[in-house]
Amino acid sequence: MSALNIKTTIRKPAFKIVLIILIAALIIGLNLWRNRTHSGTLVHTTKVEEKTMGEKVYASGSIELQNKQEVVARDTRILRQLYVKTGDQVKTGQLLAVMDALSEEKALSDAQANLAAEEADYQALITPSGEDLDIGRAEFEQAQTAYENKQKDWQRKDSLYAAGAISAQELETARQELTAAEAAFLKAQKTYDILRNGPRAADRKAAEAKLSRAQTALQAAEEDLGHYLIKAEMDGAILNLENQPGDMIKAGEQFMTIGQPQRLQVKVGISEADAARVKPGQKAIIEAAALPGEKFSGQVTEVAGLAREKESNNTRSVEVPVQVSVEDKSGRLKPGYSVDLEIISVAAKKRLVIPYEALDNSNGKKQVWVCDNGKARLQPVTTGLEGELYLEISRGLKKGDIIIPDPPAQLKEGEKVRQVPMPSAAAGDEQHD
Repeated sequence: MSALNIKTTIRKPAFKIVLIILIAALIIGLNLWRNRTHSGTLVHTTKVEEKTMGEKVYASGSIELQNKQEVVARDTRILRQLYVKTGDQVKTGQLLAVMDALSEEKALSDAQANLAAEEADYQALITPSGEDLDIGRAEFEQAQTAYENKQKDWQRKDSLYAAGAISAQELETARQELTAAEAAFLKAQKTYDILRNGPRAADRKAAEAKLSRAQTALQAAEEDLGHYLIKAEMDGAILNLENQPGDMIKAGEQFMTIGQPQRLQVKVGISEADAARVKPGQKAIIEAAALPGEKFSGQVTEVAGLAREKESNNTRSVEVPVQVSVEDKSGRLKPGYSVDLEIISVAAKKRLVIPYEALDNSNGKKQVWVCDNGKARLQPVTTGLEGELYLEISRGLKKGDIIIPDPPAQLKEGEKVRQVPMPSAAAGDEQHD
């Protein structure tokens, strides 16, 4: 009897332990079920907030002059005279240098003399002076008298010949003299008629054609010589000049550059993905490798309407040429400096933003899960700028709305949720992308 009592006493503690474990598990399961049923699905949440966001397009290029005149030798010549030096300010039309051009100078002199003669002939034909009229009348009257006298002489000798008083040879001589006098008379008559009444249409056209040819010849001679009289085609400064009088400059050699150092620009190529965001008038920030720490302002002045292919390292890409003017009153930027550009395609300002992981693109719609009075709800949204960490919301949400980034895969519309706030992001405002 005593042995049986001992065994029963030993089993009671073990039974109690098992019972306690079962009761604890039941309580835990009940609490889990209660949390699921009454508190909802556990989700991480964050608030819609405002951050400073903008948009930038990045590019690299080099400083160039907006306007410049590069003087290149037309053919091999000696530099005869030089009137400027590097750094001099010059005006449009100013004579800068003269190349050897003896043959062109002679051709110009001949053309000038020929034109002067043709102009004198033309003026005498179109608007004769009173003196010319008097001379023309006198010559006409003299030729008329001579012609009349020869007519009388011919008639007299013709009668003498008929009477056998003179020979046939004398009669022929008289006839020839009459013919010559008649020709001189007709010529003098025509000249005098032109002096009094102006030239005939054909004569006028012929005179005008000769004058025009002389004018054209002079213009061509001036242009030929002009190639060797180096003049400034713009206001600016002499930026490059390496030759001195007496130097032989070879054909095609650039020996002088004129520009405006205060009017600079950068020409860059923008990727086709960024080109649609770049427009004339947008501001730019420019940094030069030669001037570390300094920033210069610029403005987009031109976006090409035609893209071009660029090949580098056996790969081809498409880019759009963009031109940016540079503001530099200090004169520290120099043509040829390499620079990096930040083109501000959208100005930075406070914008409503959400994390990228909060956007739901399922079903072809842009939506965000919102925690609304303890329940999950899909809210349609319209997005704007895209930053590195955040996405702008231009419509559909307001500041302070509670949203659910990375929602559970099985989350359903209207389902109860229990919020667990996400840790605050360490990153500051996104100034630009």
